[in-house]
Amino acid sequence: MDSFEQDNGERWEQAISGRLSKLRTLPVDTGRLAAALQAEIPRPVSRTRRLWLSLGSVRAVAASILIVGALTAAFLIATTSRPAMASPAQMARLHEELVAGTAPAVQVDSIDAANRILAGDHPQFPALPGMPADHVMACCMRSVKDKKVACVLMKREGVPVSMMVARGQDMRLPDSPVTVHNGIKYHVQSSGSLNMVMTERHGRWVCLIGELPADGLMNVAAQLKF
Repeated sequence: MDSFEQDNGERWEQAISGRLSKLRTLPVDTGRLAAALQAEIPRPVSRTRRLWLSLGSVRAVAASILIVGALTAAFLIATTSRPAMASPAQMARLHEELVAGTAPAVQVDSIDAANRILAGDHPQFPALPGMPADHVMACCMRSVKDKKVACVLMKREGVPVSMMVARGQDMRLPDSPVTVHNGIKYHVQSSGSLNMVMTERHGRWVCLIGELPADGLMNVAAQLKF
């Protein structure tokens, strides 16, 4: 290598060293790089924020429970306030249990005595209608589709007859043939050998059941005193 080539090589190395020295002294902006890296890294949730998130979840669950409870209560109120309608078979079964003595009943000898017994346990229940001195044998309170029904067993012409009484708002008259007797409408039904007549008078639902003709049961109902 001659002296000319050697001088060129040295000058080339000096030029590269000078440029590298300048690069070392130039300021480098790392703010954008740091911001980009921080954006990719999930930030830890503070304790306060975690507490608020937990409280928010609890509030959401509590609100859901309240909504479900309100809907359930509304459904129960709507269901329990709706009047019930007893089937002929169900009413016949109540009568047969009274006659057979299998229903829990109290022995009484008059409607007044039955009213005293029933009022002692159910003071808000309406009184039974009065009637002539038929032979009253027993009384009890039963439930028909969650509605209270007072039951009285008596004898009419030697035949057992049950009188069932409930609040007019609790029981609904059936879709059955209607007979007008002494100006009063009666719904007439039957189940086996039993006949039954139902009516609503003075805010009370009344049903008479027995092995008597429907006319005979309506004659009994016509004597009721409200």
